[in-house]
Formats: sequence, C-alpha cells, structure tokens
Amino acid sequence: MAEYTFRESLKPRIENFKLTMSILLKSPASLIGMIIVITYFIIALLDQFYPAALGLTGSVDYLYPNFINTVPMPPGPGHPLGTTYPGIDLYQGIMKAIRIDLGFSVFVVTFGALFGILIGVVSAYFGGWVDEIVMRITDIFFSIPYLVLAIAVGVFLGRSLFILSIALIIIWWPIYARVVRGQVLSIREQTFVEAAKASGVKNGKIMLKHILPNTFAPIFVQFSFDLATIVLTLATLYFIGFAPSNTYMPELGYLSSIGYEYAIVGDWWTIVFPGFALLIFALGMNLLGDGLRDALDPRLRR
Repeated sequence: MAEYTFRESLKPRIENFKLTMSILLKSPASLIGMIIVITYFIIALLDQFYPAALGLTGSVDYLYPNFINTVPMPPGPGHPLGTTYPGIDLYQGIMKAIRIDLGFSVFVVTFGALFGILIGVVSAYFGGWVDEIVMRITDIFFSIPYLVLAIAVGVFLGRSLFILSIALIIIWWPIYARVVRGQVLSIREQTFVEAAKASGVKNGKIMLKHILPNTFAPIFVQFSFDLATIVLTLATLYFIGFAPSNTYMPELGYLSSIGYEYAIVGDWWTIVFPGFALLIFALGMNLLGDGLRDALDPRLRR
C-alpha cells in the first residue's frame, strides 16, 4: 500500500517533467544549448574519472610546459589545436580547464543559491522587521561590484581557488534571496498555506514542504544563467593576472592571457581556441536558460 501511494505521488511530477522537456525540446535554440551544456559536463566528468578517454596525459590539475620549444606552434599532427607559450598543448589545456572552470562555477552557484534560498524564504515568510533587515543587507551586497570584492578578498586572504569561491559565494547569495523572496510573498497568501497553518503545521515544515518547492522554477533559470557568469568571472580574474600561485593550473582565462601577446603578432590560435571554449559554454548556458524560462512559464504549460 505504501509503495502504491509513493508511485501515485510520483505521477504528477513525472508528467510535469515530461511537459517541461517537451516544451524545452521544441525550441531549436534550447536544444542546441542543452547539447552544448551536456557535452561540457561529460568532458568535465571524463576529465575527473577517466581522462584517458579524452587523450589526456599526466595530472589533470597541471599544464605541462615544453621548455625545449617554448614558441607557440600552429595546429598540426600531435597538437590538434596547436601549442601556446611555453610549449603548452592547447587541446590538453582546454580539456583540463573545462573541469576546473565548471567545478568552480557549480560550487559557487550551488552554495550561493542554497544560502540565498534559505534567507529569502525565511525573510518573506515572517515578514516585518526580519524582512526589512534582510532586504537592507542584500541592498548593501548588491552595491558591491563582485569582481572588486573577489580581488580585495584575494589580496588579504590569498588568491587560491577556494578563497575566490568563498568571496563570490558571499556576494552571490543576495540574487537568490531576492528571487525567492518575491515568490514566497505571493505563495504565503495561498489557501494551502493558510490551511497548513490552521492545521497546526510548524513553520519550518510549511516553508520546506509547502512553499519552497513552488519557488524552484525561477531558481533553475537563474542558476543556469549564473553558471555561465561565474565561469566568465573566473576567466576574467585569470586573464587580468589575478591567479593563484600555481601558474600552470589549467584555466581558460589563464590560457587566453598567456596567448594574448602571441595572438597579436599572428599566432591566432593561442587565444582563439581558449576564448572559443568560453564563448561556446556561455552561449550554451544562456540558450538553455532562455529555454528553461519559456518551458517553466505557466502560460505555455496550459
């Protein structure tokens, strides 16, 4: 009986997922975005667990220079994307960098979203002075440019990836707090919430079971856009030279930065291929985010 009830409870969710996917896949742009994003995540997973499948050699956390021949070489046999200074194979570097860039982005956005969602739900549900204080704090954080904060934190605490991720999490949670707050303000007035309160259900259970699941749609959309933004932010920090002490750690912005001086004298591949990898991922995430926004639009799901 319990198993039957569980299966019955899953049916609406399965049907809802099927409807979302059908709307999402109807759009060619969304389909292209999904393929791009899935491809990048497959590369990152293979990089982590089976790098040989990608033809990667050595440590996946390190770019191997060739000090015998440091001059960038064009694409050719043995180096399908060419090499950059100092003799780093670009194919190896880009494949390794995808895992680090995606991992960093997922870590920052996930923890920033979790903290922001919690704050947003509590703020809107209780309202009053709690909501007022939280919103003023978010205003303060919104006034701080996130790149400036990341650089400032890195100067004082160190320029490791972990420190940079903490700095961005600190500045990223208000986005989700605002998104969730707006949703909860309308949901808390719904009949089913009032019924739960009248039945004596505790506030914590109401927020987690009855309110929070109804805020997921805009969260998923924001999450997809932010993954691309954080990847570009990390690449920007590396490109301007604000890199951790390990200068041979694979990262797309770093690969672009060391190839920049050579690209302007004709070695175009040193910046085009790392930049193209960034561009394609950002494009894929934005196409997927636009598709999710349409697929989760209640007007299109009728």
